[in-house]
Amino acid sequence: MDFFKIIFIQIASVYYLMLFDVVLGIALGLSLAGPPGPVTAIIINESRSSAFSGFLVGLGAMTADFILMIIVFSFYSAISNFRIDLYLYPIGAAVFLLNGVLDMKGGMGTSVPTGKGYLTGLEIGIVNPFQIAWWTGAGLSVLESFGIAPFYFLFVGIVIWVAFLSNAIRRSVIKFGRRFSESVRLFSFSVQVLFAGFFIYLWLSIFLT
Repeated sequence: MDFFKIIFIQIASVYYLMLFDVVLGIALGLSLAGPPGPVTAIIINESRSSAFSGFLVGLGAMTADFILMIIVFSFYSAISNFRIDLYLYPIGAAVFLLNGVLDMKGGMGTSVPTGKGYLTGLEIGIVNPFQIAWWTGAGLSVLESFGIAPFYFLFVGIVIWVAFLSNAIRRSVIKFGRRFSESVRLFSFSVQVLFAGFFIYLWLSIFLT
């Protein structure tokens, strides 16, 4: 009986750890993708015309997260000694500002081609200082505390959030019409411009301190 009890406890422990990794990974994905930011604003804007277009932007940003995860986890010791913020802030600000202006100049109801939606998310995600800060901060902390296993499920959390957000925005546009769509586009533009200004401020503060 003691033998079977030990086997049962070991199996239960394994399943508990697996469940913990799943829940923690999904929660991490939601914490990375959920907060308002430039990527969220672009997903919202593209979802006006098509939930799938918004979803593809999210997948592009998720690909950027995967690339950042590999880079940060593999080369952190080298990255930590390099002042990447000197280049990252102005590049990120320029990309966000340009994308926001292009969004405002785009016509109402004009959908982004499939490939462009994905590449837009990838482009924005790879230079987004917030995503990079998340991976060098929260990402590394979780890796040191819990290992690599939770990160297998992190991307499940991102997919859940992006699918929910893009479909919710598209349904709202269908229900409330043009006025809501224009409000979404103005919101997307405002968020991207505000973040561009914020990144410029952070960049200038490096030289003023």
